[in-house]
Amino acid sequence: MEFFLNDKHKKKLELFKVLIFEDGEKVPFTYLQHYLDISLSTLKRYFNELETDIQNNHDLKMIAFERNTGGFQVTNHSDFKIDYLVVHLRLYYLNESLQFKIISSIFTKSYLTADELAEDLFVSIPYLYKQINTLNEQLKGFHIKVIFHSDQNLCGEEKHLRMFSFYFYWNAYRGILIPFESELNSVFTCPDVVESLKKRYSASVIKRIKLMLGITFMRQYKYPIILPKEIKSILQPFEITTEISSIVKRYFISEDEHLFFNLMLRSFISDIDSSKEKVILFNTFPRTSTLVFSSELLINEYEKSFYPTTLMNPQKKASIFYYVLIGLVHSNYFEINPMNFFRQVMINEQDNTEFLKKYIKKHPKNFSFYKNFRKNHPEFTIDSSFNLGIYMLLTILTDMFLLPTITIYIQYSSNNFGSIFIKNRLLTLFNPETITFTNQLTEADIAIVDNFEVHEEKEKKKFFFINSFLDERMWFELIVFIQKNLLNSN
Repeated sequence: MEFFLNDKHKKKLELFKVLIFEDGEKVPFTYLQHYLDISLSTLKRYFNELETDIQNNHDLKMIAFERNTGGFQVTNHSDFKIDYLVVHLRLYYLNESLQFKIISSIFTKSYLTADELAEDLFVSIPYLYKQINTLNEQLKGFHIKVIFHSDQNLCGEEKHLRMFSFYFYWNAYRGILIPFESELNSVFTCPDVVESLKKRYSASVIKRIKLMLGITFMRQYKYPIILPKEIKSILQPFEITTEISSIVKRYFISEDEHLFFNLMLRSFISDIDSSKEKVILFNTFPRTSTLVFSSELLINEYEKSFYPTTLMNPQKKASIFYYVLIGLVHSNYFEINPMNFFRQVMINEQDNTEFLKKYIKKHPKNFSFYKNFRKNHPEFTIDSSFNLGIYMLLTILTDMFLLPTITIYIQYSSNNFGSIFIKNRLLTLFNPETITFTNQLTEADIAIVDNFEVHEEKEKKKFFFINSFLDERMWFELIVFIQKNLLNSN
């Protein structure tokens, strides 16, 4: 959605995030200039404009802006938390975008001609068409486009229109309000539905479920979903094995609508199914399906390569299979790269390209594995045009489930318990499965020392020198140091 924001709005939003996060603390000019990559004069101008934007927004009152020597300060005196303030300011800037206004307008009203829309938006027709052409380039990722002389101004298959509707509304409002909520009175006045959802899901997840239900209720009678036979067979296990599916089943006009809703849930909400449910699903999906067969083939080969000595436990294997299968369904049914659901679809193409280059460079083992897998398994049914997306999906899943590890050597010579204190504190701060300790310097990735240690000059291990194990600043720097090494480890 950041595609809708111009560069100035993006910078001002980032400036606000930094300042409001510090809430009442001065943030130096030098840090803000470096973080935002802008000059001091531009920084001061953006700060002044940001203050005006906040003052003009009735829902963002009670926020104080202060100018100090060498820095800025923002203090939140309102009853709202940081998340509400950031989302509301972001929505304020989105509403300044003509392209965002175009989508918002055609979702609420049908326009026969561009003249009618231009009149409502107070812009010239040539300028409107220029903006629509740019917007349609972005909408290609959803296989839809803006048109006129039709009963709908967004043209595309119903499956793509529903997916985009959720993507647009949720990313615009982020839970501040739920469009179509009035349509859901029949559902959310039922105590059994409300209590079942509250018992299991967070408020944010329930809001997303509400939005998906609202979109379905608004469209299922006039534009019903009809699923292909194979996709339907893959989705049917969700209908009988997962709790959320059974809770809301009564509100759909057909099995296809209910199954499509199940797919939408799993496209946009993480862990809608428990680990136990994922294992049940893994054992229930039909092996006659080519997509299920391809997913299992890929996961079995992945397990051999990435877990050569100790196989994945059932929960981990079922989870990775679950996400791969959903990714392959996206590729096959929606014809959308699965990586689009790990990153925003509507992003700057240059930013996306740079991200991919860095990610591939950081994960050579995944790239090599998938390349060899496609070469050795022609029976894998997914079109090669989705190779990059599936590779990215596997790489992200590797980051999710294959824990990085580092070996740490500790030598604190100033007293007889410092080394034990440091070790126990690290085990408290980090997952014990990610760090191991050694008494041999040659075996370590990181050495935490307070004295000189003899080592090879060209040795690649990294040293962290410590003066006092009670120094709070030292602990902050050590945590960052270890985190960087964990994130950079393959």
